[in-house]
Amino acid sequence: MRYKSTERLGVNATEGIILREFDWIFREQPIVDVGIDALIEESEDGNPTGKFIALQIKLGIGNFSVSSDKLTYYISNIHYNYWLNFDIPILLIAHIPETNLTYWIEISERNIKKTKKKWKIDIPKRNQLNIKAKKKIAELLTDNNYEYQSIKIFKGEDIDTQTIYDIAEKSTCIEDSKDSTIKTIELLESLTLKSNESTEQFKHFNEIGLTFQSPRVIASVGTYAKNIKIASKRMENECQIFSETFGAGIFAFEQAIMIHFLITQDIENVQKNVKSVETLPSALDSAIEGVKFMQESLSKLPEDYRTLTIAKKQMMSVVDLIIEEYIVAKIIVENLIESSNTLVKKNS
Repeated sequence: MRYKSTERLGVNATEGIILREFDWIFREQPIVDVGIDALIEESEDGNPTGKFIALQIKLGIGNFSVSSDKLTYYISNIHYNYWLNFDIPILLIAHIPETNLTYWIEISERNIKKTKKKWKIDIPKRNQLNIKAKKKIAELLTDNNYEYQSIKIFKGEDIDTQTIYDIAEKSTCIEDSKDSTIKTIELLESLTLKSNESTEQFKHFNEIGLTFQSPRVIASVGTYAKNIKIASKRMENECQIFSETFGAGIFAFEQAIMIHFLITQDIENVQKNVKSVETLPSALDSAIEGVKFMQESLSKLPEDYRTLTIAKKQMMSVVDLIIEEYIVAKIIVENLIESSNTLVKKNS
């Protein structure tokens, strides 16, 4: 399902604040949940202005790193690239049931900071979502907000031909992300072969009586470490490509489903779209298992050589990143398939 019962607490709490204290309109995301949970629409004297802000709602302390003055949320590369494709302002909402307090921050390039491998955004604890925040949040709205295509899609209104073509083009990014996954597996297989060759070579060295300090052994270890470092750089690059193309592709995919249902009421096309990604979770599972196998193999490497230890640390960092991004992608696709299939059943 889109939400567990506990997760609805965050949605309900946010909706209550928007309705009671802002006197604005709250529109929950009706179909799929990738990186946007709801839209809020400004209202003046009970009249909708057509100006919207998107919301990503997170519930509970467990989603954040908490300090005395802020909550820090760590963002996957996939979600970062997904949000960059949005054409309206987006707020990250943090609802903390333990204190019954709700906080907010705009998701923007100005507020998002790069970490070593991913991204993070800090929510100051002074940014409580209440009537005092209404003026600042309203400043994020623009006069041409009502023209944004994302809003028209969400409201089921006709969109221009250019937008349809743009969505179709961006949807092909899903295939690019699949290609990147295949290349990552190929890199893993290549490194595995080189690792096996190195293992056999080290066995041979041992058989002929060479010690760990032998120049020949040290040179071979250096070559093996070099292979690991090169593979890790290539895999990190592919992971970046995967995150960028998957984030853009899944954004377009989500919009395509919304167009087919909200605007054209074409359930058959929703089914076709869903069918095109049905094999993706199992493919990602296989990729995750392959990366985890490499992770386990790396963990067994000896710690006797500094060059090998450095290469191992570099590769383990990349492997952790790849696994995290693949798991995020798998969860997104599974949720999208489930919610879309539910939509089809309700309307068939």
